[in-house]
Parts: sequence; structure tokens; C-alpha cells
Amino acid sequence: GAQHIGEALKINTVLTILDLGRNDIGVTGAQHIGEALKINKALTTLKLFDNKIGAEGAQHIGEALKSNMVLTTLMLQWNLLGEKGAQH
Repeated sequence: GAQHIGEALKINTVLTILDLGRNDIGVTGAQHIGEALKINKALTTLKLFDNKIGAEGAQHIGEALKSNMVLTTLMLQWNLLGEKGAQH
């Protein structure tokens, strides 16, 4: 699932919008997507709403955003991030 998408995003140079909303990728999926975002330089919009990533998944995404300067829209609604997840 998300592992394969993450691998594809690492080499993607064309796809600019990705909607993975409501796919239950969880923390592990968020980790794979986060690793890909560190490398990907094409994706501008990522929809990850309602995926149960929690605070730990938000941390993986947040770490990736420190080096990703291309992504401009990120949708994380309904992921049970809590205060801790929102800090990332």
C-alpha cells in the first residue's frame, strides 16, 4: 500500500497532486510517505485526511516538511493528531 506509493513518490517527477484520504495508512504509511516527501520535488498537494496517522505519523510528515520546499497544501483532518501531533 503506502510503502509502494512512497517508493514511487521518491522517483516521481510529474505527479503534483495526490489524494490518499480515507485509506487507513496509519503510522507506518505516514512514515513511508514522509520518507518520500524528503526526496520528492514535484508534489505540491497531498491529501492525507482520515488515515489514523496519529501524533507519531504527524511527526514523520513534519520531519519531511523541514526539507521539502515544494509541498504547499497538506490536508491532515480527522487523523487524531492531538496537541502533540499538531506541534510537528
